Amino acid sequence: MKKLLCCIVVISALAVAQLSGACVGRTLHIGVPNSANERLLAEMISLLITERTGTSVKVQVYRDNRELYGAVKKGEVNLLVETPDRALEVLGKPKEANGKNVQDFIKSSYRSTLHLAWLEPFGGTPQYAPVLTVETLSNYPALPKLLTKLAGTLNNDAYAKLLKSSETGDKSRKAVREFLKTKKLI
Repeated sequence: MKKLLCCIVVISALAVAQLSGACVGRTLHIGVPNSANERLLAEMISLLITERTGTSVKVQVYRDNRELYGAVKKGEVNLLVETPDRALEVLGKPKEANGKNVQDFIKSSYRSTLHLAWLEPFGGTPQYAPVLTVETLSNYPALPKLLTKLAGTLNNDAYAKLLKSSETGDKSRKAVREFLKTKKLI
């Protein structure tokens, strides 16, 4: 009986140790093109993830989509912020009206051809959505739920104010932090 109890305790301790290391101590890499919109959203995602999970997050700005998707293919980027128009361009399809069919097409095509998971668009910026690598999604299964919290709080007015304040990096980070605190997200 004591041996069985010892085995259960050891197995439980190992399981807890593995689960506790699921976020802490690892670094997520967010890649975005060099645009104020994407940099602002990346900053918001970075602070949200860091504050809520303890995971280190690094934001890397790329010159263009080609460079960004090259980094994704090399495994250097875990998460990116994307628009339906750019996603269609990446997939080699013509830009279309933004509708449910287009979103469904993008989601399934990104998953099957690029091994990327397209999440729900942010509330105040309906054209922007977080996109995770499938590997990141399996390593951080709670991440989509956390990122969805932004969709319900980020309206057009709030986003416009944050974007205006993002002209300088320090002010941007402070404004994003205050916004997330006001919305009780951090």
